[in-house]
Amino acid sequence: MPPHDHDRAVDSDLPPALAAWEVVEPAPGPAARAVFCRRCGETSEPVANCCPWCGAWLVGDPPVVAPVYVPEDEPEDEWHTRAADAAAERYAPRRGAAPLVPPLVVVFVSYGLLLGSLILFLVFAVLFGLTNEEDQHAGLAVVEAIDAVLAVAGLGLVWNTAKQKLPGGTMWLTWLTAFPVLFVLLCLNLAYITFLRELLRPLGAPEPQKMKLTLVTVLLVCAQPAIVEELFFRQMTLGVFRKSMNLHLAVWATAGLFAFAHLANPIGMPYLFLAGGAFGYARAFGGLTLAMVLHFVHNFAVVAYDALK
Repeated sequence: MPPHDHDRAVDSDLPPALAAWEVVEPAPGPAARAVFCRRCGETSEPVANCCPWCGAWLVGDPPVVAPVYVPEDEPEDEWHTRAADAAAERYAPRRGAAPLVPPLVVVFVSYGLLLGSLILFLVFAVLFGLTNEEDQHAGLAVVEAIDAVLAVAGLGLVWNTAKQKLPGGTMWLTWLTAFPVLFVLLCLNLAYITFLRELLRPLGAPEPQKMKLTLVTVLLVCAQPAIVEELFFRQMTLGVFRKSMNLHLAVWATAGLFAFAHLANPIGMPYLFLAGGAFGYARAFGGLTLAMVLHFVHNFAVVAYDALK
């Protein structure tokens, strides 16, 4: 493609041996419209042909900055660098100021504090023998209050990064299919728990304590996790991960952290990993409200089944 005047970044102080630097543009792409980004999973209108979320090139082939004429005997000098930078800057995506604390650091520090609060509660329960249901609920309420503070504080620090846009036309279809998928998950959960109990029964494993379907149980086991855990994992963690990796990898990486956070239920982690992935896709394509509703219905169904069986 022949050079154009407006595509040249020419410095008036350039020596005669260096003519200019040329931006070799790709063929013109389609008019501005929403484009799906395979890197971060966002659907949005390109800004300077790039994804406004992660900076990946979206429309056509990226431009190439190449020298028009540089003699072999002309050494590299500051004019080369200045001209190339001026040409490349034209296509650089506009980004906001860097956050004070990197979002990934906020996510992992918050996650470490969350695990620390759970470990302290488990150690406290073992040392002081918290077998009474009321004492367990009191300790769980304290831990969940700490988790709520961590989720809100962490999300506040990374909100601009953790924001997630829904792809066009996916919300209602996701809502319609989410509850049949949830029913399948609950059936898998029942089959998995039944299998484990039968497997461990000959080894003398004690029967788990049955949960009671009370207002306190619903608040502590169903409502609080549905709100706080979804804010922490599916809004903050997934939102930050999506800006640095593929959507599917971000969903399952978040699901892994979600499963490992249930330290008090280690044998349930494989199933929780699967459920966390389902909640992640519900958030990505149906919205945060859908993920919260699914989480609440899931936990309520488990508690109700355990209490009424």
